[in-house]
Amino acid sequence: MVKRAKTQQQQNKEATDLKETWIQRAIEIYHQEQQLPKPRSQEKICQQAETECFQLTKKVVKLPSSTLDRRVKGGRSHKEGHKGQRWLNDEEIEAVLQDIILNAQCSFPSTHRRIKEHVDKIAHARHGNIFPETRVGKDWTHRFMSNNNNRISAYWSKPLDQSRVRAVNPATKVQYFKMLKEDIEGNGDNDVIPSELQYGVDESGFQKGVGQKERVFGALGQKIQHQQRSGDRENITVIVTICGDGTSTAPAVIFKGEGFQASWNQNNPLNVL
Repeated sequence: MVKRAKTQQQQNKEATDLKETWIQRAIEIYHQEQQLPKPRSQEKICQQAETECFQLTKKVVKLPSSTLDRRVKGGRSHKEGHKGQRWLNDEEIEAVLQDIILNAQCSFPSTHRRIKEHVDKIAHARHGNIFPETRVGKDWTHRFMSNNNNRISAYWSKPLDQSRVRAVNPATKVQYFKMLKEDIEGNGDNDVIPSELQYGVDESGFQKGVGQKERVFGALGQKIQHQQRSGDRENITVIVTICGDGTSTAPAVIFKGEGFQASWNQNNPLNVL
């Protein structure tokens, strides 16, 4: 398993969380000191919390006495302050996340621009004129994705034909597998279909003159390395078949032509039909 390096944002968040944990510890020590006849100074209390942090975590954290003084007087943490300044509350964030997930399941995945437009409408409806005319910042959606990476992730999109989209829906799937199960198990007077008589077939189309992008080498200093292709747009269909018992038949390749050419059967290690 490859362990991914933490991003700078993740490192900053961990450092902020660590500091907040030990500020809370310093506040706890401060209140304990107030019960003593001669309480120690806030600077000494912060030094004790820093020492305890290093002993337990082996990490150095700096706790200014001014921060402790502000917090014991009722000041909020930076995290709490930022939470109060957020354009979306927790319920609105959940609504945006659900919208992103649902759109992706329907094959309409959201882009950064689409998410920003959605957030702008929600925030403007709640904040009104307080919401800036420029709406959320340029990097807002990137931070949103990072903060919610346990729910959503980024991908490269792949095209999907509308005909396939219409066929891929819960009702169609349930009905298809219900009918398939009935046929296999023998519905009515029909016989049971054993696994050795069950076959699955699929086909893929390829164009002869359209090559795939691949890693190539050339002279130093070239930005683009062109690779010649025939330009032939003739379509070739490949059909593969596998049996329910795990065996398979030789694949079949369909070329355009009126007659069989002997060259098609040369260099054919798979005995393609």
